Amino acid sequence: MNGNQPQGRGDLRAFFEPRGVAVAGSLREMPGTAFWAIRNLRQCGYAGPVYPINPEAEKYGRVFGSRVCRRVADVEGQVDLALVLTPPGTVPEILEACVVRGIKGAVVLSEGFAEAGEKGAALQSHLSDLARGGGIRILGPNTFGVVNTANGLATIPPYLDQDRICRGGVAVCSQTGSVGPHQNPVGDWAYPLSKMCDLGNKCDVDEADVLDFLACDPETEVVALHLEDIRDGRRFLRAARNLTSRKPLVVFKTGRSEEGARASASHTGAVSGEDRICEAALRQAGALAVKTWRELWEVPKTLLLQPLPRGNRMAVITFTGGQGVIAADAAVAAGLSLAGFSPESLRGLARISPRLGNNPVDIGPVMSDSRSQSSTNPFLALENTLPILLADAGVDCVTVTLYAGRQIVPLFPVIVDLLEKSTRGTGKTVNVWIYGTSLSAISELALQLQNRGLPCYTDLEIAIGSLGLAARYAAARRRPEEQIAAG
Repeated sequence: MNGNQPQGRGDLRAFFEPRGVAVAGSLREMPGTAFWAIRNLRQCGYAGPVYPINPEAEKYGRVFGSRVCRRVADVEGQVDLALVLTPPGTVPEILEACVVRGIKGAVVLSEGFAEAGEKGAALQSHLSDLARGGGIRILGPNTFGVVNTANGLATIPPYLDQDRICRGGVAVCSQTGSVGPHQNPVGDWAYPLSKMCDLGNKCDVDEADVLDFLACDPETEVVALHLEDIRDGRRFLRAARNLTSRKPLVVFKTGRSEEGARASASHTGAVSGEDRICEAALRQAGALAVKTWRELWEVPKTLLLQPLPRGNRMAVITFTGGQGVIAADAAVAAGLSLAGFSPESLRGLARISPRLGNNPVDIGPVMSDSRSQSSTNPFLALENTLPILLADAGVDCVTVTLYAGRQIVPLFPVIVDLLEKSTRGTGKTVNVWIYGTSLSAISELALQLQNRGLPCYTDLEIAIGSLGLAARYAAARRRPEEQIAAG
């Protein structure tokens, strides 16, 4: 396990870097069972020892090459993590055996605890007592557990339809199983993940513990956090401030309405705080609040793949005037200002076409002008325009709009090379909005661009909003330095 992690409550190495995993539960060959959890561990590439545990061990013999043990006490090898998928009433006894065995972490994937009523709440209270007094950390219950793309660890028992999970720099932590790679709302398995964590009912491990761990995780550059409630506000603020001093934190807080709070209580047994207070606390902690589940996943791409903006002045390249109007409105809503171009930039744009010079820069008419068309490079107007904007000292960030249809798929390599060449080494923040008539073409172009470090979006407002949040985080990071310099 990584020795760089701090000891204490934020030391979650047993969950993410276990030297061995014990899995207790049904070994029937179906999703949602211990069998399927073991299958997913192996399919996603976890190479450490895995020990199936079932009272009818003799019936199964071996599962995925591993001998089945009747009890936790029968496991002979090194075990740092236990996965428990047994009926709620059996969980405390299994965890007590884990404590005796010296296992440091347990993921309770079983349901039927605080979210299920008084009897379940009493069981969950027992788990909390074990965590406090037994020297074991417990994630859940009512959780899908964790993912670590660095070592292939995936504790998720449902069906996974991919052979691997893409490795990257974004950690996604949530209070719901929807955080799992089986329910990625982006629909793109090239999404750059470092860690995933479903907090579940939070009988022990909570959001503050996870933030403390991720703040020191060398694989994680951006953290996306979904919350239904905050159990310990002061400890959360300390952990969030510590993390945002090192890397961006994007937060999606649900349960904001009365109806949503009731749904949260029935889902994980959580009690949501007043939305206004939570928003103020998040701002105080330096977190970047978003309003939708999709933004939680989409915004981190710009923060991960691009340098932070030096300011909030943006330029937009569009293909129609209507796109420009949408972009201008989105920029204002995101706290950005449309950059005014320098005289040198205006002269350069005028040499391309007298129609250019305004921001947003509408290159659609220029591309359709027969005098400026190129049979070898129909994107010549974009190739000539983008470097001028990126060289302008008054431009901090740029959103480029691109059309993707089946008929231009053969031109994708030209587009990708053009954008990478134009943006490389400029120090400016750039992302791309892709629209068009073919979802497969849009996905293919986005994949090719993101493989070159250019974040792509299918929603223009989210693309520009991501730049706005990046600029806000950059300004917050500069503020302490400016205060030191002034003092």
